[in-house]
Amino acid sequence: MNIFDQELRNAPCGIIFNEKDEVLLVQRRFPPQAWGPPAGFPDRGESPRETIEREVLEETGITCEVMAPLGDYEFPEVRARLLIYVGMYLYGNLRCSYESKNVGWFAMDALPEDISPPEEVIRKAFDLYKISANI
Repeated sequence: MNIFDQELRNAPCGIIFNEKDEVLLVQRRFPPQAWGPPAGFPDRGESPRETIEREVLEETGITCEVMAPLGDYEFPEVRARLLIYVGMYLYGNLRCSYESKNVGWFAMDALPEDISPPEEVIRKAFDLYKISANI
């Protein structure tokens, strides 16, 4: 069986913004090593929102609130479908986890070049964040 014939697993992903309109990104230690929002597979019985809030905290040290779903983005090469949600920073200090090489807040006009999902998805998330937060 080809890897592309296997069913994709759902991986909730949180595109989180802070009060400065910066997006939280993680540079992954393992492939793909691109910059991207925190994401992961759910623990048994977890909702996508619970998964995102847990993954954001585990991967970055940040506590967030998930606000609204944005959509799905497929990654057949890693057999995953990102269930993308938008959220906002509540509190916490940035730190790396064993899964990351680096973490940071990025202004929308200073996103890393090696980013996944693509920049246009991050920009759509930013637009939804502004609407959801009534900013």
